[in-house]
This record gives sequence, C-alpha cells and structure tokens, in this order.
Amino acid sequence: MDEPYPYLLAVSDEPLRTLNTAPFGGGFGQCRLLVNRQVGITYDHADPNAEMEAFLRRQRLEPEATACLMTAARVGDAAVASAVCGAARVTSLVTVGLGNKARAGLALPAPQLYPGTINTIVLVGGAMTDAAMAGAVLTATEAKAAALQALDERVAAPSCAPEVPAAYATGTTTDAVLIAAVGHGPLHRYAGTATEVGYLIGRTVYDAVVESGRRYQAYRAAKA
Repeated sequence: MDEPYPYLLAVSDEPLRTLNTAPFGGGFGQCRLLVNRQVGITYDHADPNAEMEAFLRRQRLEPEATACLMTAARVGDAAVASAVCGAARVTSLVTVGLGNKARAGLALPAPQLYPGTINTIVLVGGAMTDAAMAGAVLTATEAKAAALQALDERVAAPSCAPEVPAAYATGTTTDAVLIAAVGHGPLHRYAGTATEVGYLIGRTVYDAVVESGRRYQAYRAAKA
C-alpha cells in the first residue's frame, strides 16, 4: 500500500538506548529503528498507537524495535547538524512546523490536535545514564527555545491579559524529543550545558532548528 506522506528513518545494527517523549516507543527503551513520520494536517486517529503500528507493519518495520515521532511538518525540510568535542559526538535531526506555536506558561492554548510540531532526534555517541538522558531532553528543549528567538517566532498575548506584549514562542503544543545513545564509547553521566555532550546537544539542536525553521518560514511565506 502506497503511503500519502514520506517519513524519515534511521537504522542501527544494534539496539540504541532511547528516551522518547512521544507515545509510540515512549519513555526509556531499546530501539534499532527511529522514525519521524509525516502525516496530514487533519490527522486525528482515535488510536494513534494502533494506527502507527499498522503503518510500520505496512513498511515492513518491526514495531517492537521502533521509536516513532509524528508531524504534519514537511519532513523533506528536515535539517541535520553534527559536532564533536573531545570524546563526545552528537548528531541532531530536526523537523520544524510552527502552525500551533506556543509559549510555555503564557496561556493555555485552545486545543489543537493536529501535529504541527517541532520534532527533535538527538543521536549521542557513547553511553548515557538515566540522568544524562533526562538532562539531554532539558538541554535540547532550551536550545529549541533559543532557536525560536533567533527565528523571531512570537505568540500573541492571551485574551485574558491583552496588556501583555507578544512574546517569543518556546515551541509548539505538540513537540517531541527522542534521545538515542549508541552505547559504545565514553559514559556520559550528565548532559547539562556545562558538559561537553550537553554543549554539543545545544549547539546541534539550535543549528538544526534554525535551519529547518527557515525552510518552514520560506514555505509559509510562499503560501501566503
């Protein structure tokens, strides 16, 4: 069966240790396949996990070995950034869609179920403790928010506080982060911005969000 939308696939010969904030393959896991799947802007399946499993089986991919992200952003506009510092190596792959952008804590947005989404996949050379993987999510999120400032992406003041000026977006209402550690190489005990691996996560996520975000902005301007 032909799929109406493309998807990105990263394959490892050996299981990667993963921490995924998306539902399919969510939490900590061991995965060989990392998927970022594009869907339609009106996607609203009653059981998205079951639908995703059916999609993977159609693609002859093992659901049990897969962590998946989903987005309505064009995955063809993905950006990849890699960097090395000392013994640490990081590659980040990002897709940006900003149709449902938000600023954390500014207001409770109206429910928006479509997955516009900034999806971030971070591949780390070496092994990571639980604390380091959780720290990687934090560092990647900080870098994403900084990149949205560089892109000058803002959200309007909430109707309950019209005196509040427009503020920088910190993400969208449906963002997801997937951290994957290769396992071979150095052990990273922490991944905050003061560590080599944290520096690389921040740098590569920032660069990839800016690059993919600019592609999204150009697409949005062309459609206006």
